[in-house]
Amino acid sequence: MDRSLLKLILLGVLVAVLLLVLAFFAMAPIFCTSVGSLLYTLFYFIMNESHEVHNAQEFENRFWTIFAVLFSTAVIFAKDSPLAFGLRYPSVGFIGVLFSGYGMHIWDRNMHRLEIGKVVTLKKGTTHGKSLDRLHALGIPIEDQLCQINTILSDLDQFYIPSTFNNLINKASVMKKEREIINIFEEAEKRALNYLIGNLRLALLFYKIKDHRSFNHQHRTQLIELLSIERISQLTVYSRVIVLHALQMMKLPSNTRAEFCVSNIFKNTTQDDLSDLKTLTDSKGSYFCMTKLIYDDIKSDIVRDDILKHIEHQSKIQYNHMAFSTRLSKERRKKFWRKVLSDVDDTLTCSGGAYPSGIDKRYGKKVVYPGVLGFYRELDLGTEGPEEWPEHTVGNLVFLSARPHIFKDVSEKINFKKFEKLLTSRGMHTMPSLLAGDVNSGLETLLKDDYEPLAQKKFDNFRKYVAIYPEFRHVFICDNGQGDVRAAELMIEAFPRHIEAIYVQIVQKVSLTYKYSPERWEDKGVRPFFFKTYPEAALDAAKRNFIRTSGLRRICIDAINDFYLIQTKDWPSEKHKSDRRDDLNQALWSCNEYLRSKNEEEISLLDAERIWKNGQKVKTPFGYGTVLAFDKVFDLYTVSLDWRPINTQIAEHEKEEKEKKTSNGATSKASGEVPDCRGALETVFELDDEDSHLSPRPTSIKTISTTESIIISSINSTLDNSILMPPIVPAKVKCHQITAKLQARCISKYVPPVLPRFPKDDTNKKEFSFWSSRGETSKGKSKPKLKPLFTAGDKCSTPFGPGVVVAFRDEEKIVVLKMTGWTATCYLSAEVVKSEGEGFFGSLFRKIKTPETKSIPQKRPPSPKDNDNPCAKDSVLLTPFGEGRVTYPKKNETSNNVGYESPTSMSNYQTIGISLTSWTLANNTHPTVYCTEETALHWKTSASEEEVRSKNSGGLLSAFGSIVSLGKKLIKKKVPSEITVSNFEQFYADGAAVLTPFGNGRVEAFRANDGFYEVSLVDWKLANNSCSKIYVTKDSLTYQKAIGCHEGYAVLTSFGLTGILESVQQKTGVHIVTIPLAGMVCYLQPKDIIKPLKAVVGDDALTPYGNGQVIKYRISDNTYQISLCWGATLYAQAEAFDRDSNHEDRNGLNMSW
Repeated sequence: MDRSLLKLILLGVLVAVLLLVLAFFAMAPIFCTSVGSLLYTLFYFIMNESHEVHNAQEFENRFWTIFAVLFSTAVIFAKDSPLAFGLRYPSVGFIGVLFSGYGMHIWDRNMHRLEIGKVVTLKKGTTHGKSLDRLHALGIPIEDQLCQINTILSDLDQFYIPSTFNNLINKASVMKKEREIINIFEEAEKRALNYLIGNLRLALLFYKIKDHRSFNHQHRTQLIELLSIERISQLTVYSRVIVLHALQMMKLPSNTRAEFCVSNIFKNTTQDDLSDLKTLTDSKGSYFCMTKLIYDDIKSDIVRDDILKHIEHQSKIQYNHMAFSTRLSKERRKKFWRKVLSDVDDTLTCSGGAYPSGIDKRYGKKVVYPGVLGFYRELDLGTEGPEEWPEHTVGNLVFLSARPHIFKDVSEKINFKKFEKLLTSRGMHTMPSLLAGDVNSGLETLLKDDYEPLAQKKFDNFRKYVAIYPEFRHVFICDNGQGDVRAAELMIEAFPRHIEAIYVQIVQKVSLTYKYSPERWEDKGVRPFFFKTYPEAALDAAKRNFIRTSGLRRICIDAINDFYLIQTKDWPSEKHKSDRRDDLNQALWSCNEYLRSKNEEEISLLDAERIWKNGQKVKTPFGYGTVLAFDKVFDLYTVSLDWRPINTQIAEHEKEEKEKKTSNGATSKASGEVPDCRGALETVFELDDEDSHLSPRPTSIKTISTTESIIISSINSTLDNSILMPPIVPAKVKCHQITAKLQARCISKYVPPVLPRFPKDDTNKKEFSFWSSRGETSKGKSKPKLKPLFTAGDKCSTPFGPGVVVAFRDEEKIVVLKMTGWTATCYLSAEVVKSEGEGFFGSLFRKIKTPETKSIPQKRPPSPKDNDNPCAKDSVLLTPFGEGRVTYPKKNETSNNVGYESPTSMSNYQTIGISLTSWTLANNTHPTVYCTEETALHWKTSASEEEVRSKNSGGLLSAFGSIVSLGKKLIKKKVPSEITVSNFEQFYADGAAVLTPFGNGRVEAFRANDGFYEVSLVDWKLANNSCSKIYVTKDSLTYQKAIGCHEGYAVLTSFGLTGILESVQQKTGVHIVTIPLAGMVCYLQPKDIIKPLKAVVGDDALTPYGNGQVIKYRISDNTYQISLCWGATLYAQAEAFDRDSNHEDRNGLNMSW
């Protein structure tokens, strides 16, 4: 669906809804006002999930109950409601309101119970049966404990009675049962505890156990703290993930200690266990992921920052283990620490061109691209660790979708159902996580047709994701249909060390990619790889050592299998299927070349489906033919073309049809029959040299073993008597078989040939037709005599100036004119000549009565060229500055009877002067504009194109178009009363350091009248020791920045001090540098910035030996002296440490003011 059509449909729907609402308001204002207010409240409730009403499930349940009560009250008791039976029967109406509220309460409560009552399933290395056997071997009655907890939970979870009422009625019993559950968890052995957590409905348990008013009966808080604080050291990573999930389902704001408990779980999980904890949390197949937990569920900024700092600190420890090749690093090398990020629409599945999902129409809608799942798997597997993906292993696949998040997981459920189907039926290697967009960015993109909001939202999601997974590298796979490439550019610009590669699938021309700029990408280090098929992307990944060579082969095999799985109904057409097969085969062929170089087994290409059989007659763009062979790899049919005369083919077809009718089937030909010679033309003979003499007609047929030539026994055709040549006796004739190799889409079903039919002469044709042109007459009738369009002596205007008609050739529609003002005779078409006396309406009626004739090229005079003197004196020209008259035409050195100038001659006037008659100066004169001959000819041609086009069209409609066009010209024509020249505004100040196309410079002066800057080139020294000067406009200048320096980073100044380059003033080129050690702010020229540094004196540094502070920098050997936190002093190069930017105060410019 096109964007314009979608907007039109939405506009129509909105208008229809508005009219419907207005109609209802006119009929029932009270009822509509009540319902409208409630619907607005509902909309606000759904669109503001951060509101306090969403902090607890009990709050949401009360909202839905109150909403149902109010809505039913409006329906039942509103005066103008169509169902206002409550006015007549108040008791019945009151009961209806109560039932509506209670029904909504029960329905919402039951839906929430079903959601939180699901047991979390995670991929584990050990199965449920093995864990249970081990517990039985230890003599632990784990099944009895599990059954006891489920029984108590069933007693607490009453279906029809709310928990609030149940706690009031059975308070003592409820508190006793809640205490029993807590005691079971307190007394459970370590393995039993983990088994209970993994097999209980823990989220429902947290939700049903309440905090009572008594301080000693805060049972929910006690149970949460028991699992997340007191016994956290005994929980496995899987159990901790389940506890986090249960807390998310319960909603963290519903308990005051929940956020602290979540923080404690993270802080007590370190290094690789922390990475597994985060990855498992994202692999549950729901929208309760790490991003939602950290950035949405946790409301406290302090708790969030503590968790993120702990994650970053642990990632640095993991990095140091890898850098020093410790014992733990050997375990880490068994996994490839990479996150695979991907778009969904037009990257995982094809959108079919359905706007706004995507624009790719190469495949059917929702078709999985061949090889994409294998590409995800191999990138996740990497080049280290196991050869193939291990079973029961959690992957690192993440989808960045532009589809907006809508109220809880309404939109996410659709995608997760798709992922679940791919996981079970198509072999996706892991359950991915999903980072969705939002409604605001989607609406802004839809209304403004600008993909920047989508790109910014994806980048924002990635920024949050990188903060959670700093220990991983990332590969982003997307398409170039929307704003994905722009999002990738933002990712690389902000996190260059975390992005390994960008793979972009081509769904439109690369040049049409949003914010496409190869120069800007090169400067920023953005190097996306554009591909059409996933085997192409896999080949690039293999060459860059992102995947194994064996992984490339597996991806190719998956692509072939995926292609065969696409059903026929999912293809837009057979042409699409054939084109995609060709694309895949081309990519597979390239992959085979690489596999061959690595001594790997090659992959067989895709086979095309055969449609036409051998010997079957078909129709091709080159004529009829017979199929000889088929190449299944390239989908090519070898067709023997039948280029015999059409009457011969028709006769043969009729003969075959007659034989079929008589014999009820085709009969095989005799072995001595003359073979078919369809490839030869009967009028072409090739005589051998030895048979060129006259010989008697052969009496027998001799067949040559090769197919190149045969001997014809007789010739049915005779030579025309008018050809003066000796009679030829048939001899040995070569018959070449003409074949063609064609794809299936170029071949169609055989249709019996027929002779062409030519139209017969219509003897009953009418003598006169209203629609016939003036030159059209009936056969045998004389042409009616009309008055000629031009007569001798008529004054006319032409594209070359005014003139007088000398003669008019009516048959050729050529007007011969003697030009006025310069000596020339022109031969012009009647359509470009206008009579000066006829005026506008005369021209209009001439359009109506002139027959519609096509312009034909006319013969020019033999010697000169028309364009050598395009403008004569007093000729009228329409220039970009208004209408004018030629006052200084080009003067000819020589003249002849037609007034042309020799091409080699030189004119006295270098330019043509045009007096602008539409401009009147203060002294009642007209300004003169000077131009070249070519420019004047261009203006004349442009001005006459519309008039010529109008004359060529003819008719009443064209005349009406001329009236409208002339009216618009008269309305739009504005004659300026005076000429005003606006001054240019100076941007670069005098003395500013700028960068020019010729090197560094300094602004000396500025001319406001024309906007030119006088710039001295400081790097260009002349013999007198002065600097060269240039005069350029603002577009040729940019502000000068110190080489290699960037804003916000450390630099070394000419004073020997280190500081931070805060900003560069564009108008002056002044560099503002803060010196934190000295408490100074320096305003320096670019030449005073020596070079960029890794850190300034006083910065905190992160080294392999611990944290420290930079205390000195040596310019001589580029060495930093760092004082470590444990008392040692480290002398290190810039590559050996990192600058700690966590404690920077950017608002204070790192200064202690």
